[in-house]
Amino acid sequence: MPGARRLASSLLKPFFMKDLKYFITCLEESNIPYLYPLLKELADKGVILSELSPSLTRDEWGRVPAESFLISDNNAGAEFARLNNIGYAVYEPEGRKSLELFRDAQCVFQGFDEVRADFVEKLYQRHEGIPWTILETERTVVRELSLSDIDDLFELYEDKEIKRYIPPLLPREEEAEFQKAYIEKMYGFFGYGYWLVFSKADGALIGRAGLSHRAGFDELELGYLFSGKYRKKGIATEVCRGILKYARDILGQESLMSCIREDNKASIAFIEKMGFKQIDSFESENRNMLRFTVKL
Repeated sequence: MPGARRLASSLLKPFFMKDLKYFITCLEESNIPYLYPLLKELADKGVILSELSPSLTRDEWGRVPAESFLISDNNAGAEFARLNNIGYAVYEPEGRKSLELFRDAQCVFQGFDEVRADFVEKLYQRHEGIPWTILETERTVVRELSLSDIDDLFELYEDKEIKRYIPPLLPREEEAEFQKAYIEKMYGFFGYGYWLVFSKADGALIGRAGLSHRAGFDELELGYLFSGKYRKKGIATEVCRGILKYARDILGQESLMSCIREDNKASIAFIEKMGFKQIDSFESENRNMLRFTVKL
């Protein structure tokens, strides 16, 4: 195993960085196909690789820092992860039936041929409640919302054009509860949703954009809104082009739709500039909505 070492006392000191620091394997099976390239990629990124023997007893277990993630094919590894409150994934080759032991696992792998280091890092981030960075453009960073963003979100929604076309947020405590559930159910289950857009220049929250489900339709819907002073600068185009590419290359989508109020002329002009074509219309909350689609 490349660069691996046994769990040692140096693992026990506290860390405060949020990046993945340690990747621990606790595996009964040896010579697992395609695992070596994943471990090498993690090591090349500076992640320290460690091994935990499944035969160790609970009294022999040490403590590990929170910046750790574990892969296991046995109950001992899962119990070790729970004791240390770290995220873990399960290796369960096709044909083995032991999922009931690992209901709290972040992921179940049947093989590692398509698993990359950045995906392991995302599993770690999800367990730690760290919002995923979805993409970067020349001027922006698009990432998931966290509960620490709520105040900035309310400030964004004070924009008069946003108020004109977008439903208001809930009262603050209700909105916080809604977003908490959204993070868990939408981001956590689907891996996508409505994200936040930040300026690289000053770190300010300048908009929201992302992908969502609309009842009655199969295609994912592209949605977006931007603060007034960041409109007409090409930023929306920059961000939405990045999201279209993400939808195609990462999520495997073949097309997207966007639904816009027929009186929102600026948004209609923008979505047509993005290559979307109107295909029909429908009523929603007593307003006529135009539906546009694009092939990716």
